[in-house]
Formats: sequence, structure tokens, C-alpha cells
Amino acid sequence: MSPTCARGYNRKVVRDLAWLIRAPPVLSDEAGMELLRLPDSADQATADWLASLDKNPKPLLQNLEVQSGVKRLGFYAAALTQFWLEEGPGWNTQRTLSAVQLSSGTNSRQTAGQLKLVCLRPREALHVESSVKFFADASAAEPKLKSCASSYVGPFLHENLAWRLAEARRKITCTRSSSVQEYLQKEFGDVSVRSVYFLKGYIFKPLEEFWAVGRPLRDPPAEVNAACATGWYTTEISEAMKAVSPGARLAVLPKLFWLSPAVASGSPPVILGDELPGQQDPVPTDLPDKVRQDVEEHFRSVDTALLVCELLPVEGGLWVENSRGFILPSVWDPKTLMTGGPQGMRSSGEGQGQQVYSEPSKWSNQRRKYSERLADTARQLAPSLESAGVHATVPQRLSEELTHDHLKDYVLFAKERRRSADPSRFQRRLSLRTALESAEASEPGKVCKLVAAALGLLLKEAQRSDGHFILELLVKPSEQGLVPSACSVTFRADAASMEEMMKLGLSGGLCLRLAVKFAARFRFTPQRLSRDKVLSLFAEAIASSDRSRLAGLVEYLAASSSLELDETFPLEDIACKLTIPPADGTILDLVCQHVPSLCQKLSAMLTSTGQLKLARKIEVRRLRGYTEDGGNREPPSDTLVALPNLCLPPWVRVQLVADASGLDELEGRLDLGGVIGLDAEWKPWDESSPSRARSRRGQVANPVQLLQLAWADTAYVLDIPSLLAAAEEELAHLLQRLLRPKEGEAGHILVGFGLEGDIRRMADSYPWLMSRCYGGNFPFIEMQDLARSVARNSSLDYLCAVRLGLSLDKTLQCSNWELRPLPDPHIQYAALDAWVLLALLGHFLQQDRGMEKAELCELARVSVSSAATFSHSGLALGSGVCATAMALRELGVADESILFWGDGCFDDVQVCKTLACLAVDSSGQSHFCLAVFADGSASLSMPRLAEAMDCISARLVTGEELREHFRQPRGCVGPVGPAILEQPPACVVLDDGLSTTSKLSCGGGSPQWHLLATQQQILDLTHARVAAIRDLTS
Repeated sequence: MSPTCARGYNRKVVRDLAWLIRAPPVLSDEAGMELLRLPDSADQATADWLASLDKNPKPLLQNLEVQSGVKRLGFYAAALTQFWLEEGPGWNTQRTLSAVQLSSGTNSRQTAGQLKLVCLRPREALHVESSVKFFADASAAEPKLKSCASSYVGPFLHENLAWRLAEARRKITCTRSSSVQEYLQKEFGDVSVRSVYFLKGYIFKPLEEFWAVGRPLRDPPAEVNAACATGWYTTEISEAMKAVSPGARLAVLPKLFWLSPAVASGSPPVILGDELPGQQDPVPTDLPDKVRQDVEEHFRSVDTALLVCELLPVEGGLWVENSRGFILPSVWDPKTLMTGGPQGMRSSGEGQGQQVYSEPSKWSNQRRKYSERLADTARQLAPSLESAGVHATVPQRLSEELTHDHLKDYVLFAKERRRSADPSRFQRRLSLRTALESAEASEPGKVCKLVAAALGLLLKEAQRSDGHFILELLVKPSEQGLVPSACSVTFRADAASMEEMMKLGLSGGLCLRLAVKFAARFRFTPQRLSRDKVLSLFAEAIASSDRSRLAGLVEYLAASSSLELDETFPLEDIACKLTIPPADGTILDLVCQHVPSLCQKLSAMLTSTGQLKLARKIEVRRLRGYTEDGGNREPPSDTLVALPNLCLPPWVRVQLVADASGLDELEGRLDLGGVIGLDAEWKPWDESSPSRARSRRGQVANPVQLLQLAWADTAYVLDIPSLLAAAEEELAHLLQRLLRPKEGEAGHILVGFGLEGDIRRMADSYPWLMSRCYGGNFPFIEMQDLARSVARNSSLDYLCAVRLGLSLDKTLQCSNWELRPLPDPHIQYAALDAWVLLALLGHFLQQDRGMEKAELCELARVSVSSAATFSHSGLALGSGVCATAMALRELGVADESILFWGDGCFDDVQVCKTLACLAVDSSGQSHFCLAVFADGSASLSMPRLAEAMDCISARLVTGEELREHFRQPRGCVGPVGPAILEQPPACVVLDDGLSTTSKLSCGGGSPQWHLLATQQQILDLTHARVAAIRDLTS
């Protein structure tokens, strides 16, 4: 695939997919296997499909994110191939099976391989075995093996091409096994099976031959395609540097960047990845001399190969790959693999590269990411699969009639072995599923009766939520995720059994969410409930400690078409309980679909508890589709397709602010006032990096990296981490003037899109810094509110399309904003995101005066006087951890380490729980208080708390009281916060069982923030009381 073809797509993941589809195959038709090829009839449709994915890669990224192992090159390529076969034009795939484990024989439990992928297409099941491989033509080392497949060896000496061909033929023949054929017929029905092989990759030639003879292979083996993708290899770094083109830059490629030809951009150029595990960090390019020094240092440490690519500049500020090649260690010797036949090797634990002669290089300590250890141990060919068995695919008939006891026993058996790969569990599951299908065929509705009876037996053994093991028996592996009506076997509902099941779920005896799932599988519609009954159930669910009961009630009401909530329901309490971290996005999605009026409240509560990603998802879904008629959404207009791209006008100056001098210039501009567009950028959450590994003092995970402030002619991009290191006081002063102007001195108006979320993220990221800006009395305009009055779908890119007639490219939104130095495209993108708000605001102000003829430069020049009619003030920052930091500052605490972010374990620390309560004295006067006791030791005794407060009763505060007086979300409350600064202040009561020597870990005001202080420090700060407040009898 040529560099020109690679430049056709902006996103790396789409370039990789396109390369897999369109790159010349490694093998020829002489390989002795049918090869998978793109159908000619789908060529143009595939090109259009790839172009649409490049514009919106979300479906592809979401598909890859849930795949296991995509941090490894082989799994990543396999996942891309499967996505193409499932979603690409021309295949018409209806269902797929993947990674089906095969045994060496019908009665063997030894795994010998797997069915990699089987696609059910019209009239056939397509069995696909795929690989991505890289081979070096080493025939010069053994001329007598010229044009022999065994002379093509892997750069890490793990195998030769003859071995790979033998492995491929072995895997292809597995569909000849009677057990495999029986399994496929059971899953897909009576269809023919066709097996094909799909091998893409590169062949690397000796460096001299590559540049002297050309890229095509010369006299390759008959099995090899002479036109396949090629590169070079050498063991002499100096020779490689001599061959580099003038003006070129080099990059050492991590393995996940080995597929499509590389494309770099920015200044200095970097090769951007995608927001997938292992690809988030861009790959830097460097001048040849610098790369040569680094590679030489690498080989002084370890003997592992490196893949280097050469990039040349082209139009548009891009650098594209001109060639690629392996630089191999001097000890590289392929002769062991060049046997004239199949030969495979593997690395031992004591292989080459263990000796370290100096400090390791920047690649050697990431060997799996960039390279591998050279092989040194021979391995044997795997057994044939022509008589393979399939693990747990040959059902053993039950020796007796199926009863509910069989189902109950299976649940207890499966629960015990849920973590194991015991084949007996899979065999037992298949046998029971076969028996269930037979029972349903003989008597429709019988399975439903058996399931209901088995669940009843499980309840007697206190297994109320383990019935999901029975649910898995009702779905074939190939039909996971399908709606019941699309499954090959339909199980009829028995009305009496299902009604009893629903009754048990509503009463709390059976997990209600599980009962609703069974209703869906049996295609049973639960009975509608009366309004009074729904109110009663909500009250019980809110009062219970089981949050899943409330979630199950929501699902039940949605399934029964009775999820119709209005102001007579306890909406505040419902929303509060559903948004306690970690909130269930599926349940919130259901609520928003059926009760759109709750969306904004849920989004606000999620924001206040720090669950910003979920809050934004709810907000975006609300704006794009949640409507009062049940979620039907208006399709996008055809006129919005293929609009011109929105770019920052050339007369707008972009200034990166990373030091005190840049802040001085910005302060001078702020003196002049004006309307200012504000936006913020931070790195999206990476599920592959657990939060416990990112714990840090005084800073949240993935903090705000950039804060953008845009005037009509200048956009300032503030590098927050750099400014905190170089000019923290100057930055604090700027933010005070911006967000906490003195009365009568605010000559500016801030314009944002989700402004409160951006500023709250700043507050949660840097609470000590932002606590100086407490007050939030700045004038602002929220563009979301303004846009909502005229557009149902008011996402920023949609607004730009329908209001400005231009397409706002959001592909960099989920980039790694922690990268330094920041690539120039990222800086331009960030500046445009803030500046475009001014143009949109100008449009709303001028829409009655023929806006469609106005230029962008005219729209962006909005005056304060004209914008003032839309502005508000009073956006509060005094909640969450920022409010805790503000309270600590007011109390004279200067040690920022008292606040700690993270969910890791602490040494010599006692974890505490803090509950916000309200006590009432004998005169009826109410007193707010904070009860602190050891987490997990016992529950709080309300009578004892009342006694400690010299009152007659005490209770937990309501959700509204918690937000209004304590301003800390439930689950994050601590003994220090805004409530102790109120008049009268909330009283803090410490349990007498708390440690007096260790530090106490209390809530810090936001999720995963902790207040770390000794008992004496808390006493000194809050003048707390010490009393016995635990209920030791519970």
C-alpha cells in the first residue's frame, strides 16, 4: 500500500483497517489454500465505508475498545479483520463465532488450536484464519535455499515462512473434523462451510538489494506474492543511515504502529495514534543522527531488533513513510531456521539479551511494546486438527428427564467454578441447553415453569441473584447480544410462572433486575402498576441500602410501559440515589429515554459528583435524541453532509501561554475586557490505566491540561501544568480576575459550551488553585442554553453545521492532551474550539439581520454591550473538593498534602466514614452535624449522636439539604467543608473509637479525594466533640 494511499485517511485506526483490506497479500494462489479477498463488487462501497469511518470512527473505536488483547499487534489486527467481515460491505455477515477452542481429539481435553473466526453469510459459513506476519529474506546466508519458503525468517527468529504455511494448512483443515462440523451445524444450521486464509504483512530484503534492485521481490518462492509490501533490513546501523534520503526524519515504531505506512504531522512531526490501549502516545520523529545515537545505545544494552521508518515531507504539512526496515543486532543469525522445511522457535527465560552492559535504552525497557527477545528454543509442530474435538460442543444427553433440580444444581456448580476454565462446566452447560431446547419443543412453556421453580429453590438457599447462570443456558454463544425475537430458539412464557417471578422481584425476594431479564428472554410483558403502587415501591427502593433494587424498578417500569414520572414523585431522591458513584450508565440511559425532564438534573448531579464523562454522555444524548415521545430522534438533514471545514481564520493569532511573560500579555488583554470564549481540554479516561496506579497528592487523575481564552483576534492557549510549575502565583491572580472580579470591575463576559462542567473540572483538578476563585460572580453566557431555544440537537459541531454552514472537525477531542510538546494541530484545534463560540454567539445576536451574508470575522466581533442581554452571573464554584480546599485555606491550613487523590491503600491510616446529619433539640431547633466513625466497624447510632449533640433526635440529611448546606456529594462528605464555616457552623462529632495515633482518611469533598489528618488536627480545625456514636449492637 503506497504512502499516497495511506494519506487518504486522517485516523490511524482507519488507515490500519484500509491497509489490511487493500494491501497486497503476502501469499500467492500457489500457496495451496483459498485466500480471502475483497469482493470486486464491493470495491467502491468499501472505499465509501472507509471514508465514512474516517469522518466518524466511533463505531470502529467502540468495537475495538471492548476486544480483549488489542494492546498486542496480532490481536489488534484480528479485531480489525473481524470488524471488516462483520460490518464491511459485500460480506452480509449475519452472525459470527470467534476463538472457539479445539482439542486434539474428540475425547481429549488438551487444547490444540481454535476456530479463529466463522461468519454466517447467506448460504455459507465462512471460516477465516488470519495473521499478520513480517519476514526477512535471508537467502543470502544460505544460497542453496534460494526461492525456498524456509529462507524467509521472522526478524526475531521465531519461525520461517514454511512453518507459517504448515500452521495455516493445519488450522484450515479443522473444519474437516466431524465434531467441528456438528458444532457449526448446531450453531448455524445446515449450511456449507468454506475455509479461507488471510495473511497480510511485509517481506524485508537486505538493505543493498532493496535500494539497488527495487521494492518488488526477485525470484520469490512460488507461494509468495512478488508484489507484496516490502522493506529492508540490516545489522549495520551506519549503512542504514547512508541510505536515508536527504531531509528525511526517522522514527522507531512501536509494534502497534507496524501495519499501515506512517503519517506524521505537527512541529516537530509526531505520528499520532488513536485512543486505544497502547496507541494513545504519539510516536516522535527525529533527525537521522539523533536516531542513530539512540539505536547504538539500544544495542549496547540488549540484542533485540527495532523497526525504523523513514518519513519525507509532502504538501499540507504532513510527513509520510518512504521506507521501513529492521535494524537487527550483530548477533542475528538466521541459519538455524533455514532448514529447508518448517521450523519454529520460541524464547526461553534465559535467552539472549539478558546481559546488560550499560544503562538500558528508551526502547529496551519496553521490549514487548517495541520488540521481542530473539528466539532460542526449538518447538514442535502442533498435532493435526483433522480429527479435532470442540471443547464442550458435543452434548451428552441427560440420563433422566430434565427437572428444576438440574437447573438449581448447575447454578451452584457454575458459581463454584465461575473463575475456572474447567471444560466440564462448558460440557454441562451445553447438555442442559440441549435438554432445555428439547423440553420446549415437546411442551411450549415448560422451560419457563422449570426456570421459575429453580429460582424458587435458589431463594430458599439465599441465592437471590445467582439465577443469571440459568439465563446463560437460554442463549447460544453465537447469539449473545441479540434480541430474543432474533434468536434461533424461542422460549414461550408461562403467564402464571412469570407473574409469580415478577411478584418475587417487586417484593425484594428475587433480584428485580434478574426477573426483568428473564421476562425479556421469555418475551413476557410485565403488568402495569398503579400510580400508588409505583410511589410505594419507589419509597421502599430509596429507603433500602440496595441500589440495584431502584435500578431494577426502573427497568421493570420501562418494560411494562409505566415509567411515567412527574413532580409528584420523589424525583430528587431518585436522581440522587441513581447518581451515587459509580453510577450505572445503562439505568440512567433508560430514565432519560422515558423521563426526559430528569436528564438535566441527572447531568448536574453527575457533574457535582465528579462523574463528568457520564454527565457529558447523558447531556449529549439528551440534546441529540431524548424527546418526550420516547426517544425518537430527527434524522440529520442531507444538506449537512460534506460541508466545508471550519478553520481558524488566518487573521486570528494563536498564542501558547506557558510562562510568566505569556501571562503578563494575557493580563494586559484582560484589562481591555471584551467577550471571551472559554474552553478546556483534558486527557480522556483510560480504562487500561487503573486509578489506583495514578494516585497523586493535590491533583486528580487526567487533570485539565489546557484552558483556552479567545478574543475575536487572538486565542490564548494556557498550558496549565507548565504554568503551575513556572508561574503558579501569576496564574492564580489571572484566574481570580477572570472568575472572581471585584464588584463593578468585570469588564468581560465569558462564553462557554458546557461552561460549568469545564470550570468544575478545573476546580476538581486543582482545588487549591481554584479555591482562591471561590465566589463565581463573573458574568457568563452558556451557549447550550441559548442554542436549545432554536435547535433540538445543539451539540457544538451540529450548531456550527446548521448555523455557520461549516463542519467543525472534532477528531482530536479525545487526544492525549498530556503530551509535551503539544503538536501544532492540537494547539490549533484547542484555539478553534474556544474561538468558534464567539462566532456562534454573533450569529445568535445577528440572526434577525440577514446573518447568512455575514462573514466569520464580523460575527466574532461581539461587543460586551450587545452580549450583556444574554449574560448571567453567580455560577458557584463552592462545592466538592474545591470547597474543602477553600475551607482549609480559611482555617489557615497551608499544607496541600492534607488533600490526597487516589483509591490506593495507605500505610498506617484508618479509613473513616462521615455522615451529614440533622439533630433536633427539645425546643425544636435544628442543628446540622457531621458524624465521623471508623468505616466498616459498625453503623451510626442516631440516638447516641443525638445525645452527643444534646438533642432529642437525629437523622440523615436529605439530598437537598446535603447540596444546600454541605455542598459535598453523598459518599464524599468529610469533617472539613463549607458547612463548618456557616453561621451557625455544623458541629463535628468524632467517635471515641477512632485512632489517636494514626492518620484518619476522611472524605475530601469529591470522588476519590481524601482528607488525611490526625484526630488532633481535626479537633483543632473544627473544635469537634468526641463521643461514642457507633451502634455496637448491630
